[in-house]
Order: sequence, then structure tokens, then C-alpha cells
Amino acid sequence: MSDRALVARLAAVVVLVLSGMLSSCRDSGPQFFDSDQYPPQLSAWGLFQIQDQALALSDAVLPYQLATPLFSDYALKLRTVWMPDGSAARYRDNEPFDFPVGTVISKTFYYPIDGATAQGTPRLLKAGANSTAPTDAALPLDQFRLVETRLLVHQPGGWEALPYVWNDTQTDANLQITGDIQRLQLEDTQFAYVVPNRNECAGCHVLDQNKGDLSPIGPAARHLNRFIGHENAEQWQLALWQQRGWLTDLPEADQVPVSALWRDSTSPDESAEQIAQRARAYLDINCGHCHQPGGSGDTSGLFLHAAETSAMRLGVCKPPVAAGRGAGGHLYSIVPGHPEQSILSYRIESQETGVLMPELGRSLVHEQGLQLVNTWISQQPGRCN
Repeated sequence: MSDRALVARLAAVVVLVLSGMLSSCRDSGPQFFDSDQYPPQLSAWGLFQIQDQALALSDAVLPYQLATPLFSDYALKLRTVWMPDGSAARYRDNEPFDFPVGTVISKTFYYPIDGATAQGTPRLLKAGANSTAPTDAALPLDQFRLVETRLLVHQPGGWEALPYVWNDTQTDANLQITGDIQRLQLEDTQFAYVVPNRNECAGCHVLDQNKGDLSPIGPAARHLNRFIGHENAEQWQLALWQQRGWLTDLPEADQVPVSALWRDSTSPDESAEQIAQRARAYLDINCGHCHQPGGSGDTSGLFLHAAETSAMRLGVCKPPVAAGRGAGGHLYSIVPGHPEQSILSYRIESQETGVLMPELGRSLVHEQGLQLVNTWISQQPGRCN
């Protein structure tokens, strides 16, 4: 064999070896990092990668969907969970599941796009009420714009929140501990999209102020108890978690609490009870993590979590604890039959800092959610004395 042929063969071997190494790196799956070693780029976590102009999920992560999701300025959300080998979450009825140390939960915020603005930036579209993230397919970046990905990482000392902001070229997201504000064009409206800083995440994710620990919110039985598309079929989502080996102590399906799908379209013959179920589900996911015993809204005396049964604690004919501009001059949180007189509707409709509710996570008014709450209040009987 000539020297030239030998060099060529060696070069080919080197290329094969390097290709194998790169492929191994790409397919190595999710990585876990200690608190003092968080990577500056999201790609290092191995949860997903940009491939063929699409966001592709690692085979090791499990995407999931909520029955009724939190409203976040009309953004869609792609949610995933990953747990280390040999570990699993423990089922709990009315709390978020008990996840093992090493769990990484991700939530990627993105919008459908429709061309570009005169300035060359993407023109974003509002996500419909029933729009859901894909569970099996990659996310094509010629149809969607990635904005941010938030991670919840379960360290030995508790959960830690990390905000990553996607770059303009949509190739990776950068760690932004201090958060970010982006001017986005959403259909015909320009608005300030706020990425919370790491400390602000505690405003929602500390479910018990007495303990002060962060916690997941969405991965709870009532939110996950739904059917989703998986491998060209409809499957019970919690069974998929169990089949993956990531959920223990799952009871029979009829023993699992369920949250209504809030959706924005109503049937003409929908009952008052059905409207109430949808409104309560909407308030639970958007407000209940703060407005529950121990939450940051505890001192208000207004409790909007799913387990609350007292009409007064839900706001019916309940005066505010402290009068101020947050009440808008209204006397009660809910005035039966009169959303225009109700503080709850007033604050959901507001875009004013210090008045709007929820305080974090939105800059815009959710028109369909407001309409649902108003309909619920309108059909309530009784009057406040």
C-alpha cells in the first residue's frame, strides 16, 4: 500500500471515529449539573436539540400536557420531564408529585409565526385556547418562534429555577439569571414579554410560604389526568408515566382527581355546573398556587385552589382585606350576577402594574379566560347585603 493510500485510509478512520464521537455526544441524552456548574447554554442539558431546522426532543425525556394550562400572553408551551435511571416520582392525590432528586422539568414558551414585520422581526400569532404542543414530533422552526425555556432542577437541597432565553438565530438558549424583557409583535399588538428572573420564580413556585421551598405546579394528578396523542393513538397520560417507570403508587383511573378542560368555546346547552367546573379549573391553574393556604396570597383570605369549597373564601360577597386601587372601587371579590362589580373580574381585566392578576407571567389580558370567569359570575344566584 502506498504512503498516500495509507494516509487516506487513516484519515477515513479518523473521520469515522470523530463522527462516532459526535454522534455519541448528540445521543448521550440529558445531563444533570450541580448548582455551581449550571451551563450557560441550554443545549448542554441534552433535553432537546436543533436538528434540520426543528426543535427535536431527546428520546429520554417525556413530553406532557396539562388539562387546563396557565395563560402566558397567548404563548404555547412545550413541557417535558426527565428523571435519572432507576428513579421515579411518587403519586400524590392533591399535591404535585414527589419527584426524586435529579429530576429536570422544562417548559418552553413559543408562538406560531406568520411572516415578518417591516423591521424583519417575526410576526407572532396568538395560540388558540385548545392548541397543544406536539408530543411525538419535532417543532418546525419555520412555523414557530422559540422565546424562552424555564427549567426546574431538583437538587439535593431542593428545587432550583433557571431561565434560558432563545437567541435570534434559534440555535440555542442562553442562561439569563436576571431575566429579560423582549418587545414582541403579537398579531397587531406590540407588547413587553417578560422573562422572570431567577428570584421571581419563587413568586409562583413557593406553594407554602412557611417552608419557602420551590415546587413544581403543573405535574399534579388533576392536571395530568387526561388523554393525549401518543404514537398515533389516544392514551391516558398518567399510564404513559407509569409505563416509563417514572410514576409509582398510581391508583385506578376512576380514583384520580380530574381538572376540567377550560376551552374557550361553549355549547349553547352547557349547564351552570359545567361552566363553574371550567371556571374553577381556570382559576386553579392561574391563581390557585398563590391563593391557597400557605401561598403568597394567603393573607388576602381569597382562596382559588381546586380544593376550596366555601363560597365566601372563593370570593362570593367577600370584601377585600385592604381597600386600595387593586379593588377598583368595588366592594366584593365576587358579586353574584354582576362581573362588572366584582374585584376578581376587574383585576383579571387590568393591565396596570399593581392591579393586574396574576401579578407575574402576563402583560396582556386573556380575553377568553376573562369571558369564562365573567360568565361564571353572571350565572351565580344571590346578592350581597
